Amino acid sequence: MVSEVEPESKDLIMLNFLFTKTPLFFLTQSLWRDEAFSYFMAKKSIIEIILLTAKDFNPPLYYFILHFWMKIFGSSEIAMRSLSMVFFWGIIYVSFLFLKDVFKMKQYKVIFYTVLMMMNPILLFYTFEARMYTMFAFLATLSFYAFFKKDKRLYLMSTVAGLFTHYFMILVVLGQLLFLFINKKNFEYFNKKIIYVALLIFTPWLLFFITQNGFPSSFWIAKPQLKDSLGLFSIIYTGNDGPFYLGELIPKIKNNLIYLSILLTFIFALGANFYFRKFHKKDRETSLLLFIWGVGIPLIVGIVSFVKPIYFPRYLIFATVGFVLLNVFILEKLNFFLKFILIIFLLNLTVNYQKIQIEYRKKADLRSVFREIQFIANKNDVVYTDDLDYFTAQYYLNKNGVFIYGKSYQDIPLFNGKALINETNVALNLPLYPQKAFIISGGKYTISAMY
Repeated sequence: MVSEVEPESKDLIMLNFLFTKTPLFFLTQSLWRDEAFSYFMAKKSIIEIILLTAKDFNPPLYYFILHFWMKIFGSSEIAMRSLSMVFFWGIIYVSFLFLKDVFKMKQYKVIFYTVLMMMNPILLFYTFEARMYTMFAFLATLSFYAFFKKDKRLYLMSTVAGLFTHYFMILVVLGQLLFLFINKKNFEYFNKKIIYVALLIFTPWLLFFITQNGFPSSFWIAKPQLKDSLGLFSIIYTGNDGPFYLGELIPKIKNNLIYLSILLTFIFALGANFYFRKFHKKDRETSLLLFIWGVGIPLIVGIVSFVKPIYFPRYLIFATVGFVLLNVFILEKLNFFLKFILIIFLLNLTVNYQKIQIEYRKKADLRSVFREIQFIANKNDVVYTDDLDYFTAQYYLNKNGVFIYGKSYQDIPLFNGKALINETNVALNLPLYPQKAFIISGGKYTISAMY
C-alpha cells in the first residue's frame, strides 16, 4: 500500500528545496560584516551619511536609498536584501531591451538569452546581498544601453547615479570615452559633451571625498598572479573570488573554472575571427563596445593590479553583464549546430557552478551564535569581537555592550568600516567579575573575566 504525501508536507519539501538547493539559500543566511555595515550606515541621517561615506570607500547613493527602504520595509535580513533583488530585475529588463532593441533578435531568442542572464552566478549571488553591487551593475548596464541608443537624458541620469553608487563607475565612463576615441571618425555616434557633464556633476563629490579620505596606501586585496590571467574569462563570468572565501580553490570549483575558461576562450576566439574577417561596420562597432565593457575594462584593471591591487570580481560585476551580452552576440553569428553545442556546454557549466557555489559559498552562521549568547548572558555582560565581526555582532545583539577587543583603535584599517567606529568602541581589558565578556573568535565564543 502506497501512502500519499500530505499537501502540507509537499509544500514544506518544496520550500526546503528552494531555500537550500537554489540561490534563494543566500537570501536567508546570516548577514556578514559588510551587510551589517550597510545597515548601520543607512540608519544615519542623510547629512550623516554624506559626511561618513566621504571617509569610507563607497559613495552615498545606495545608503540613501537603503535608508528610506528600511523605513518602509524594515531592517531584517530579507527586507534589506530585497532592495538588491529590485535592481537585479532591473538588470534583467535592460538586458532584455539590449537583445530586443540593439541586437534585433526574435522574441523566442530574446526570452532564452534573458533566462541565461538570469542564471549568471555572480549576478544571482549579489542579488541576495545588502550591498550596492547589484544597484551599481544595473546603473552601469542602463548607462551602456543609453549610450547604444544615443539617449542623452537617460545616459546622464544613469551615469551620474552610477558614479554616486560606486567609484568603479568611473571605469565605465572611461571605457565609453575609449570607444569614442577609437571610433573618432564616427564622432556622431554619441555626443561627448554629455559624458563630460556627468563627470562634472560628480567632480565636487570626488574632491570632497579626496579631502576627507585621501588615497589610502593600504588595502586588503592581494596582487594577482600571472596564472590568474588564464582564468580571466571564467572569473568575469562567475565572479569567483575563491582564495578570499575558501582559503584555496576546491577541486570541484577549479575544474569547473578551467572548463569554463576553455569554452569562453573558444567563443571569444570565434568572435575575434569574425571581427577581423566577417563583421560589417555596424557589427564591429557593437562588438567593440561590448568587448570594452565586458573584457577590456577588467583586463586593464587586472594589469594595473600587478602594481596597485584593485581587481576584485564584485567591483567589476557590471562587466559581467557586458561579457554575457558579448558572448550572446558572438553565438548568434555561428551556425545552428555549433551554437547549439556551445550553449549546451555553457548551460551545463553554469548550472554546475551554481550548485557548487550554493554548497560551499556559505556565510558564517553568526546569527545562531549571537542568539545563544543573548539567551545565556546577563544584562551587564559584554561581547568582545574583532573589527571584522563588530557590526554583525551589533546588528544581531542590538545592545551597546559590544566592543572590539585585541586591537587598538589606531590599528583598525579604514576598509573595515572605521568611519563608523569610535575609540569608545574598543576595549583593552577584560571586565571585572561578576561581569563577563563573551569573546567571539572564528564563529565560536569563550567566556572570560578578570578576578
